[in-house]
Amino acid sequence: MELKTQVTQKMALSAHMQQCLEILAMDNMQLGEYLLEQSMENPIIELTDTAVWAEYSPIVLHVENACGEGQESGREPAALEQPNRELYFQLSEYHLPEAVREAAEYIIESLDERGYFTDNTEESAELLKLESRTVKEALEIVKKLEPRGVGARDLKECLLMQLDEEYPGEETAKEILTGYLDDFSKGRYEKISRETGRTQAQVLRAGEIIRRLNPKPLGSGKASVRTGYLSADIALVQYGEYYDIVLNQTYLPGLQLSRPYIELLGGDADERTKQYIRERYEKARWLQSCVKKRQETLLKITALIFKNQKGFLLDGPSGIRPLTLKKIAEELKMNVSTVSRAVKGKYVQTRWGIYPLRYFFGGGVRMEEGTVSAAQIRAVIKKMIAKEDKRHPLSDSRIEKMLKERGVFISRRTIASYRERLGIPASSVRKAEYLYKADGPRPENGRGAWNAAKPHQKGEGE
Repeated sequence: MELKTQVTQKMALSAHMQQCLEILAMDNMQLGEYLLEQSMENPIIELTDTAVWAEYSPIVLHVENACGEGQESGREPAALEQPNRELYFQLSEYHLPEAVREAAEYIIESLDERGYFTDNTEESAELLKLESRTVKEALEIVKKLEPRGVGARDLKECLLMQLDEEYPGEETAKEILTGYLDDFSKGRYEKISRETGRTQAQVLRAGEIIRRLNPKPLGSGKASVRTGYLSADIALVQYGEYYDIVLNQTYLPGLQLSRPYIELLGGDADERTKQYIRERYEKARWLQSCVKKRQETLLKITALIFKNQKGFLLDGPSGIRPLTLKKIAEELKMNVSTVSRAVKGKYVQTRWGIYPLRYFFGGGVRMEEGTVSAAQIRAVIKKMIAKEDKRHPLSDSRIEKMLKERGVFISRRTIASYRERLGIPASSVRKAEYLYKADGPRPENGRGAWNAAKPHQKGEGE
């Protein structure tokens, strides 16, 4: 009998723990809907219009020079950052091994202005000190993100990805993209019809479908479709050099226990009714406990994230340092899976905008001495260019050499991608712009400084 009781208690505890883990993984809106469902099933649970969790005091974080002169030094233009930020939002919804996530974040950072990933996966794996298959797995994850076509190697793959998603079964369009893309772009419809055996009507119809596809998924201004609808689960409220880390309770109703039902336990109700109330009472108490545990865990994890990411609070995205779930878990003495559940789908409101908590985790670029994040590399490149000799601006090749001297090893192609992400033109264009401003517009006779400033056709190693 005693053994049976112990087994029953263990099973009940296991079910309760599972409920707590599920609640931990919910964002605020999901939790609000869940509490509403539970209140409809359990008469002991009463919901109020507004959540009042008095015991959840804000966690205070001190950041020196939070209002210093360098406040904006590393911030990137919001318009340039937006498409990438949306991809990070989507990536945060995936539960990935750290190595795969690190590779996926690197791939997102390396996308060109169209949204293509043109780097060699073998070289990327060597750079990241990861296995090639890990980078390839990460690339497949990135290709699942929206807008469809992101992560493609070239135009053909980009359009085929969209075709398979939006027009499955369109064999004529697929055949054209696979073998006749150049002919299609030059209007050689008769040749396509003759060699494929399709009628001209079929080719023209397929052409209409192909033209609906987006050849530049990140260059069309359509990448960010969710940002306006995001609601942060946590907020960082700044007071001088201090930040309050507070929970956003907007979508959470208050949860309390029904006093009339509880009073029935001490009244004249029959035993069957009392047993029913006792069971519902225990479930309601456990639900309260799970919600409280979720809130406390979320606050602790967020506080520790920004204790490690004070650079972000000062300089924005360029100040992000490499950080892993394992480090947070070890410092809080939690399982990595618990931390992963807690940050999944959660967003934090900062003065730089709303970010997923997953945004603050990642590997970065390895150096001879430690690791730096991709955002930091971009900030270094930005500072290098800001201090360059305007008459002899730094080429991407020169920046690559200067970074190697600092122990940072990234390819010229990646540097060009980072530079374009920052909205900085190539060195030849920068030189031309400087000379134009310094010496004035081109004289009417066609001679003078503007001719001297004419960009080279091939660029300086760019």
